[in-house]
Amino acid sequence: MSPSRPIAIMTLVLVCIFSLVAVFGTILLPSFFPMLTFPDTIFDTQSEPTSHAIPTKPANLLFVGDIMLARGVEWRIAKEDVEYPLEDVVDFLSAPDLTIGNFEGTVREETNQELDGFTFDTTPAIAEMVYRAGIDAVSLSNNHSDNYGSDVLKSTRSTLSNIGFTVFGDPYQSAQYVERVTIHGLPISFIGFHAFGEKPESILPVIAAEKAAGNFVVVFPHWGNEYETTPSIAQVEAAHAFIDAGADAIIGAHPHVIQTYENYRGVPIIYSLGNFLFDQDWSVPTQQGLALGFEIDTKNITLTFSPISIVKQRVTIMGIEDAAAVLSEHNLPIVFTIPR
Repeated sequence: MSPSRPIAIMTLVLVCIFSLVAVFGTILLPSFFPMLTFPDTIFDTQSEPTSHAIPTKPANLLFVGDIMLARGVEWRIAKEDVEYPLEDVVDFLSAPDLTIGNFEGTVREETNQELDGFTFDTTPAIAEMVYRAGIDAVSLSNNHSDNYGSDVLKSTRSTLSNIGFTVFGDPYQSAQYVERVTIHGLPISFIGFHAFGEKPESILPVIAAEKAAGNFVVVFPHWGNEYETTPSIAQVEAAHAFIDAGADAIIGAHPHVIQTYENYRGVPIIYSLGNFLFDQDWSVPTQQGLALGFEIDTKNITLTFSPISIVKQRVTIMGIEDAAAVLSEHNLPIVFTIPR
């Protein structure tokens, strides 16, 4: 027998064995080792990368919730000093490349301390305090930016821009007020949405256009039912429509309490960050909120959930035990990473 014949026979035997393993493995292995499945939880991920834009180094964003500078906040500032509400979180707010929040109200020179009612108006000096504290961009897609009519809304936008804020969104025409920034080579588009003044369909074309331009698209909606920790059907449907149109992240505001997180088609949805600076000290949930760290690198998005506390209109980062309790209550992790 030639030396090569045993090798040929052995090769044939191995091929047969591997073929049998492949066939029977396909049939039998699932019954012995069933596929690991999870219920439809908020962390379910599906889909391909959400954006083709690549940063040269990680882009670090921070999102905070509702910022209201009138009523009890303005009263507290008059009693203490203008830096009082945010002086404990200046370093925290200033550390990221960009910090974004929802600006609830208007800005005028007149002092208008409204301890009751639902029209929110503050002064440029108080708005400047927020900018100095480290908040760089604000949305005007909400039900309070038009409290005093279109002329005051226009002047509010101008005043905030002159202070230095990147201002985006509108109570009725958010598609016309998209703002774009570039961080470490990553182009990011910020699109507001006000659910009580616009229809979700109104911003779908601009989401698609910004995505087609190669931008990382962030939609910042003002929506949902106040004081409810579960998003409404309308919120969920709108969020999914925004993502289907091309959005890369949905960060919500308005309910004044923390709401659910969802991962839809590989895109994070934070339905409500809750309050960030407000005077709703009549309940514990309205004195809590989330500051959402949002790091975008070449392969992943890393979300960091930092609960905040508002006591006597002063914002602080929660201690470890309190933060853990809040995150557990809302079924949230401290850090969560999803692929882009």
